[in-house]
Amino acid sequence: MSCRREGPAVAELNGESGIKVIGVSTIGPDQLDLGSVTVAEWGITGFPNIADDGELHARFDVVTHPTAVAVSAGGSLALTTDEIDIQNAMELIKRARARDA
Repeated sequence: MSCRREGPAVAELNGESGIKVIGVSTIGPDQLDLGSVTVAEWGITGFPNIADDGELHARFDVVTHPTAVAVSAGGSLALTTDEIDIQNAMELIKRARARDA
């Protein structure tokens, strides 16, 4: 999985069918300007991208990079380290939503 390769497809999902995308990066607070330039260059725009100091990684059990995590409205999680395209992202979201039932 690569943010550069997959970011634009994931950005298409933002706002679709009640989906809200948030990008989480491992860049440090001292690299925020570089992070902003990078997401613009790579086309990973249209949704918020935030820096994580490790708290979110721990909360969502992210142990390798890159990882995609879907969080349902009910708070259920599904995650993958597989490549993400729109179809795979929708499947990940469905898995998270199914855990709410």
